[in-house]
Amino acid sequence: MIKAKVKIQKKIFVSQESGFGVFKVSVQGKQQGLVIVGNLFDVNEGDFLEIEGELTRHPRFGEQVKISQFEFILPQDSDGIIRYLSSGRIKGLGKITAEKIYEHFGSQILDILENDPDRLREIKGMKKTIIDEIKKNVKGSRVIRELTVKLSPFGIGNETIFKLHKEFGDNALHILENDPYITIEKIRGIGFKTADTIARAYGIPIDDPNRLIAGIDFLLDQFEQRNGDLYVEEELLLERSASMLAVDVEKIQTAVQLKLKRNELVTELIPEKVLLSFKNFILENSIARKLYELSDGSMHGPEVTVDLQFLRQRLALTLTTEQEEAVKSAVSNHLTIVTGGPGTGKTTIIRAIIEVLLDNKKNVLIAAPTGRAAKRIEETAGYSASTIHRMLKVNPETRTFVHNEQNPLQADTIIIDESSMIDSFVFYSLLTALDKRAQLIIIGDKDQLPSVGPGNILRDIIQSGYFNTIYLSRNFRQNEDSLIIDNAYRINNGEPLAIQPYSEDLDFVVLRVQNEEQALQKVLRILEYLKNDFSFNSQDLQILIPMYRGEAGIDNVNHLIQEQFNPGGFLIKKEKTAFKIHDKVMQLRNNYEKEIFNGEQGIVETYDDEEKLLSINFDGYFVEYHTEEIDELTISYAMSVHKSQGSEYDTVILVLLPSHSIMLNREIFYTAVTRAKRKIYLISDDQTIQRAILNSSPRQRKTLLPLRLHQIFEGDDSE
Repeated sequence: MIKAKVKIQKKIFVSQESGFGVFKVSVQGKQQGLVIVGNLFDVNEGDFLEIEGELTRHPRFGEQVKISQFEFILPQDSDGIIRYLSSGRIKGLGKITAEKIYEHFGSQILDILENDPDRLREIKGMKKTIIDEIKKNVKGSRVIRELTVKLSPFGIGNETIFKLHKEFGDNALHILENDPYITIEKIRGIGFKTADTIARAYGIPIDDPNRLIAGIDFLLDQFEQRNGDLYVEEELLLERSASMLAVDVEKIQTAVQLKLKRNELVTELIPEKVLLSFKNFILENSIARKLYELSDGSMHGPEVTVDLQFLRQRLALTLTTEQEEAVKSAVSNHLTIVTGGPGTGKTTIIRAIIEVLLDNKKNVLIAAPTGRAAKRIEETAGYSASTIHRMLKVNPETRTFVHNEQNPLQADTIIIDESSMIDSFVFYSLLTALDKRAQLIIIGDKDQLPSVGPGNILRDIIQSGYFNTIYLSRNFRQNEDSLIIDNAYRINNGEPLAIQPYSEDLDFVVLRVQNEEQALQKVLRILEYLKNDFSFNSQDLQILIPMYRGEAGIDNVNHLIQEQFNPGGFLIKKEKTAFKIHDKVMQLRNNYEKEIFNGEQGIVETYDDEEKLLSINFDGYFVEYHTEEIDELTISYAMSVHKSQGSEYDTVILVLLPSHSIMLNREIFYTAVTRAKRKIYLISDDQTIQRAILNSSPRQRKTLLPLRLHQIFEGDDSE
């Protein structure tokens, strides 16, 4: 272990994201200098530090001291003081001003700045605005410095430290010392693990009540976001919480009781005891009541005349008997669900429904969960559509929807396509924004994967049996030549694929491989083969892979495509994220301020190095991201099947390998295949394909909506 007082002589390297730095230093009392490395954020040339660390040998760079902790020592010599003052950490203080201040106060200046900055008025020509700015920044700099010294040894980087100071200002030290877990709800990007690390830095005990409550909330959120569950068994939550937080179950029980007392949690017997957040309790109860009101038999159905001859002659729409009945039923009820697989004519039905309603002078709004799904409605049905989020309009300040119960949507009928993607919160928001007399038509494929967000809305409302539901069957005559549609139904029915010898016009191509390396090379060769038809970043060509890890996983495939097909220099790099111009990227979470939502894809257009702004083109909607926000984006030449929901692509490259076994099932395979409109290349092997088809395990998400619907429809509304 080395302990020493050092002066920073030269900056060799600093990562602005992680705070990791490499510096050459002189050592007090010794002629020979050292190289120090570690989390050394806010360290500048000329600074004096008291360091503690271990001497290590880097195979390339030689001896280095790996810093375990350090403290700033205020410089004593004139050169050090002037360099410290003009280092940039105090805004408004350049070198000339720093020299003028030092000339007046000498070595006392640092003490004066910390304790009596108003004395700067003694200096002739110093403006009050500059003095005020210096005072403000001296205090802020001290807080940031103290946060850095306290948190950087625990791996907390400068970006998080800046966020903490920006949110809490000069109170940051006091707040973090007392309840660092408040940062989870206050600061975007800080989760339980980061807050827990901050708590460890401040010596907060592991059984602190705030820690236990934050840990329970974290686990509930994990069940919700990872599994789509809206409740969790009490025994499981207690067990997982105690294990993760390393405390006795009794302490977790006490914390749960406190949350129940505060109405933050609700218990239910179904018949085992389960726990759910109060938010989810309100959500599912409200959804059930709104659906009941929509389908209430006492309400008269919309007065609509269906002119089938008008559809046939003027619009050249040829409907099957089944489709005609579906249209009549949909326009005559306040709530209708239309479900069917590929090739059942859902798009034709959407167009027919719209035409009938418009012919009856009805005001119609059409929406889908994603931008691509809305765009597809516009392209195929010929009518303006939007995402549900944009239809409801977001207030970026409150992160709530503008259209709600007090400000309903002005429409007679609302049509929602790709409804298997709708999660509980979005569905609740949609129902809340409906006018009391409005009609709702929900269209989707019940056999696709459930929504990325929590809940299982489409399946729950269909399986309840309480609502007007139209089941469409496959139209063999219209799609008899499509192997994509044929194989989608075969997969869904657990039957072997229909595979034909390769030909140019074959729409379902199977390419057999034996390992991940072969699969990776196949992907790259297909991209090369298709380069005359699609650009490497085309929104009409998509690679789908079930898993992120591995040689042929999403991450590595994206990296190699970026490297080989987009060879220009990087515009911006941040830890694991690196973007080039023309990269295809995807939004990873809902951003209400920017009105861009989880799963939307765009193309990198420009980067303003001075303003640190990255511009992304989302189908003609340009959005700017500051450097601190780019972790909301990821490269998306390849993406997961879940993320592709609601989108259709002209051509899909699907990779299914034995290493994906944990994700191989019929539902994922079916959803992936039905993303392709014109052609799909399946890279796999016979055994893996068979395993995926035979493994039908639609995960029953833990939702209470079926129970709530039963309670309200059967008169057992005990809540």
